[in-house]
Amino acid sequence: MKQKLLSLFLFLTINTISFAQVANQPNDYVVCDDDNDGFALFDLTYADVQVLGSQSAIDFTVTYHETLYDAENDFSPIVVYSYVNNTDWLQIIYVRLEDNNTGSYDTAELALVVNPTPIVTASTPLELCDDNADETAVFDLTVKDTEITNGNTDWSVTYYETNADAQAQTNVIANPTAYTNSSINGFPPNPQTLFVVVTDTNTGCVGFTTLTIRVLPNPFGAMGTPSDIMLCDDDNDGITDFDLTLNEGEINPSGESFTLSYFINEADALGNFAPLDPTNFTNVSNPQTIYVRVEGSSGCFALTNFDIYVNTLPEIYMESNYSFCTGGTLVLETGLSGFDNYFEWDFNGNTIQGANLPSLTVTEPGEYAVMLYSSDFGCSSITHIIVEEFSCTDTDDDGVIDSDEDINGNGNLEDDDTDGDDIPNYLDSDDDGDNVATIDEINIVLGRSNNTIHQFVDTDDDEIENYLDDDDDGDGILTIDEDYNNNGDPTDDDTNSNTIPDYLESSVALSLNEFNVTRFNMFPNPAKENVTIQLASSNFETGSVNIYNIQGKAILKPINFEGNSSVLDISSLKSGFYFVELTVGNTATIQKLIVN
Repeated sequence: MKQKLLSLFLFLTINTISFAQVANQPNDYVVCDDDNDGFALFDLTYADVQVLGSQSAIDFTVTYHETLYDAENDFSPIVVYSYVNNTDWLQIIYVRLEDNNTGSYDTAELALVVNPTPIVTASTPLELCDDNADETAVFDLTVKDTEITNGNTDWSVTYYETNADAQAQTNVIANPTAYTNSSINGFPPNPQTLFVVVTDTNTGCVGFTTLTIRVLPNPFGAMGTPSDIMLCDDDNDGITDFDLTLNEGEINPSGESFTLSYFINEADALGNFAPLDPTNFTNVSNPQTIYVRVEGSSGCFALTNFDIYVNTLPEIYMESNYSFCTGGTLVLETGLSGFDNYFEWDFNGNTIQGANLPSLTVTEPGEYAVMLYSSDFGCSSITHIIVEEFSCTDTDDDGVIDSDEDINGNGNLEDDDTDGDDIPNYLDSDDDGDNVATIDEINIVLGRSNNTIHQFVDTDDDEIENYLDDDDDGDGILTIDEDYNNNGDPTDDDTNSNTIPDYLESSVALSLNEFNVTRFNMFPNPAKENVTIQLASSNFETGSVNIYNIQGKAILKPINFEGNSSVLDISSLKSGFYFVELTVGNTATIQKLIVN
């Protein structure tokens, strides 16, 4: 019925769509103001594509007007290629989209926004000690960021070696924290003028300035730029031990008698405070930046830094055991990409030649292993998988294969009889005897595919699947007793007409007085040593109590019940779910008991 209504809705919707022209709302047209006077030159054809949307430029004409009146009457169209806003910083103009065939039109608004450009001045020179008398040094240009921006956190700073690169914003200095001054266009490297682009991160507008870097005379040798150190993680906790001195050859390639000290932050390195033990350092974050202080006998020093990484061993999130039906196949799927990783598959200890993909189709049971190599870091891992083959025979054709009907897991199908009707479950199409076929109880979820091995349904979340539970909705009324129309089939009883059968909806259970049952309370529940059963009303008959396990087998001898209450000793029961059946006269009532 829902599908028919949806189809009717779609039909009516499709047949009421208007195909008239639509002037789509364009994005704001934003430009930067080079002289910060609030006015700029606009090419209005920028917005044509947005206004047209999916409409053809052949069939429609787009014009721009300074007033809505002009747009609606097609008066005074603006010269689109060279329009200067007549209101500083922000002006709203109006767009007219006209159907070339009918003359019909639609209008939209276009905001012309002029954003100011950062105005910056040249900063004071940045000076470092010369470490090898070659007038070169490694500069951290970013220490000037705050001075250049005057503390404006909305502005970002990038550095370039030439004015042409700065104007074009190409060939940016990739690592401004470790820049070595160099000769540019034949000019000596010391002092050197760098060109700075300051970008307003809110508007994207840029301003320009310069930075002079100067190497002060120093007798020390050259200082190199160290590489990052990457190690594989042995237990995927993101922590391992590093020998930071692996980079000393890169930091001091000349072998001069420098003192190299390592620090966890730049402030400590500048102040020579709390140096690390570089041969046995355990990272505290991943990645982590290590700062190096290179100092000569004169006390003039320079800093450099590098990052240390603990690369995670590549992991495959797969189950350790899989199974497939006899005569079928199974796809072992890693869920990873084959572009960034390399795979090798083994079967029973032997490499499967040519099996280098993220997945493997198997037809034989046994022990499989997949070796995963990360192409990025060179780390590797291995995952072992056991694949079993079993018969998927379903003797009673109830949707549960025979092997899954071995409820007690002892390998004998003949002694599993949940409803105690002397028909083993694997031959019984109604395992819990509630007059609802097992095949129906495992397929009550709409849209679920009929897999060979079902994911069973548990309506009342009591950890007992419906096909083994004789009270599916947990309302205290047995499913078989929710056959309110007494036709032997609880599945067609829907007293509140909401399409949900009453045996699956606890909120509509009829009063227990409508059934010939005995009402009783059971507490505590869950219980451990003892449980008390108390009748809800006076009783002068003798009754009996039976306790069954989840397979429907009586696990304690029947206990006589006299009066209104009785205490049962359940200390011999293992933790789990049980059913307590109270019989008084000709009626019996069952409740669930949890033993912990």
